[in-house]
Amino acid sequence: MSAFTNWVDGEHPVPLKTEFKPTPVKKPAKKRASLGDERRLDGFLRLYARCGVVISVMLLIVLLIGAVALPAFAAPGNPTDNEVVHRYVGSAEEETGAENVIAGMILNYRGFDTFGESCVLFLAVCCVMLLLWATNDRLRAEARACEKTAPRDAILATNAKMILPCVLCFGMCVLFNGHVSPGGGFSGGSILGAALILFAVAFGSDAVRRFFTAKVFNTVRITGLLIYASMFGVYIYQGANGIDSNLARYIVLVIDIAVGLVVMSTMYGFYSFYTKGEL
Repeated sequence: MSAFTNWVDGEHPVPLKTEFKPTPVKKPAKKRASLGDERRLDGFLRLYARCGVVISVMLLIVLLIGAVALPAFAAPGNPTDNEVVHRYVGSAEEETGAENVIAGMILNYRGFDTFGESCVLFLAVCCVMLLLWATNDRLRAEARACEKTAPRDAILATNAKMILPCVLCFGMCVLFNGHVSPGGGFSGGSILGAALILFAVAFGSDAVRRFFTAKVFNTVRITGLLIYASMFGVYIYQGANGIDSNLARYIVLVIDIAVGLVVMSTMYGFYSFYTKGEL
């Protein structure tokens, strides 16, 4: 009864703790790599270095053998020319329809090689897209905000307005007349790609996105490569020497344009992904 009376008077029969101390939570210890894993990693790195040295030495030996096998400079027995040179120079216009012998060689006689180079550019852009594409919306928004707030150079913008029409006209002329004059797909595409980069630097990437979006970029580069493959397939199916020269001239022109589209999109793609991580 006295205990109850004391409790009523304000004294609890059981002493209470007035301070709360939370029990510390132990963080899980980080797992260290086992000794066996470290040894396997060290062994792999040593093997990798040894393989790299062996491959480099073998490549060096092959190159040295090839250099030694070359004919001596200015030796009297060296061939000054051969049938390949006469065939290229004498029959290029008749067989390929290209008045520019270089264009006939690159796009017809060595068409497989040029197609391989176009595929290399296509795959290079794909690899850059996989590595540098900013998939994070926050990073993408920050990049666009920085680009919008960056001060524009009035001198560059004014000069670009005067220079860009000339650059575009020159690039189109080089691209469309590469089979009859110096130029072609690679040089014309490079000029057009440089024009796109200049436009983006002078007026911002948002101005380029109005007409050259990611969808247009993918469509242009894929279509260009497919056109090249299909047109060169016509040569293989019909036989290069069996195609009329007038038809061959148009085929060379179409291939030139296709190569130019691939080169143009590759150049602008490299610039865009390296600077902003997106198109």
